[in-house]
Amino acid sequence: MIEYFNRYSDTHLPDKMNRWARIAVFKNIRIAWISKHKIKDQDTFCVTCHFPTMQNDTANESKVFFSLEDAKEFIYERWNFFLTAVS
Repeated sequence: MIEYFNRYSDTHLPDKMNRWARIAVFKNIRIAWISKHKIKDQDTFCVTCHFPTMQNDTANESKVFFSLEDAKEFIYERWNFFLTAVS
C-alpha cells in the first residue's frame, strides 16, 4: 500500500515560501515525489518517480497532471508495473 506524507504544507495551499509536496512511500521507502505548481492560475502536479521505469532505466521519470488524484494513479500504476517486473 502506498502512503502519502505531507511536505512543507499540511493543506492544499503552499507554505510561506510557496512550497508544496507529497511524498509517496511504500514500506518506508520513498518511491515518488509530487510537487504542486501554479501555472497561469491552474494547479499542476509534477510527479517524479524514484524507481526504474520502462521509459527510463534510471529513477528520473516525471510527468505533469492537472489533478492530485491523477498523479497518485500514475504512481500506483507505475509502481505496480515495477513490482510485477522484478518479482
